[in-house]
Order: sequence, then C-alpha cells, then structure tokens
Amino acid sequence: MPPFIKYLVVFILAVIIYNLFKAFYHLSNRNSNRKEVVKSLALRVGLSLTLFVSLLFASYLGLIQPHGLLPIEKPIEQNINKSETK
Repeated sequence: MPPFIKYLVVFILAVIIYNLFKAFYHLSNRNSNRKEVVKSLALRVGLSLTLFVSLLFASYLGLIQPHGLLPIEKPIEQNINKSETK
C-alpha cells in the first residue's frame, strides 16, 4: 500500500475521532446548541461511511492489498521438491 493512502486513512480516522469528541463536548455543555451535536455526529457517520466505501473501492481496483493477521508462508518441503525435479 502506498504511504500516501496510509497517511490519508490515518488523517480521516483522526478527523472522525475529533468529530466524536466535538459532539460529546456539545452534548455535555448545557449552553450549546443541539444542532451542533447532530451536525458533528452526522459528519462523523458520513466520513466513516465514505472511508469504508473508499477502502472497498481501492481494494477492488488493486490499490491496496488486504492480508490476514498472520501471513501464510509456503512450506519448505514444496520448495525443495520443485528444485529436485528440475
């Protein structure tokens, strides 16, 4: 995965978390407007969905390669057998 995509994903996640805490601040503050809470939460949900769809699309196009937690390595026996048959 190119470093630009990694930095972009981390930046968008930071903006999502910022909007979550901004909504919490407006929710806990008695003097703030309820519209600010709804606006912050709607922006957070919109960014989350956009990030999810963008990651799926990038995976479909081959820009990013999904992998498991533990990559599977080829057994050593298969590599030895291939070299013996040549």
